[in-house]
Amino acid sequence: MTLRIYHGSIINLNVDVIVNAANTRLQHGAGVAAAIARAAGPGFQRESNAVTFCPIGEAVATTGGWLRAKHVVHVPTMDLEPWGRIAGPEDIASGARAAIRLCLELGGKSIAFPLLGAGIAGGSRKEVARTLAGVFEEYPDLDILLCAYTGADREAVAGLGPEMAEAPGT
Repeated sequence: MTLRIYHGSIINLNVDVIVNAANTRLQHGAGVAAAIARAAGPGFQRESNAVTFCPIGEAVATTGGWLRAKHVVHVPTMDLEPWGRIAGPEDIASGARAAIRLCLELGGKSIAFPLLGAGIAGGSRKEVARTLAGVFEEYPDLDILLCAYTGADREAVAGLGPEMAEAPGT
């Protein structure tokens, strides 16, 4: 496994696949989803709308639009409905595995993850980081970046892998 920790925005990365912490309806209105959607361009939300729904614990792919990444894989961490379900550690692990499988099916060799479910969904950053690191160990041949955008993210991922301050491939 090649797990590296990147300190910065996921949208700047030159990887094959970027993972989006989505909601089940793929409406990219806030958090990392909104940042990815803005950077990917106006067609990105239209493409997501065509998918219509993805359950928590699963993943679905769209193109990367204007991003350097060829694809964005959406992993829902919360139901969009009011008082909807929020992903727990098992859901996050299942979604991460589904994202990696999609990356490999799409021919990807590199993938970047945010701390799924640790932003707007409110999951524990440390628990999410540990859960993801455990999943990543199952894929030794894939280049995996775990993005730590905020100071709290950086604390949560400390010690999980080599840390980088500059985006690879820029």
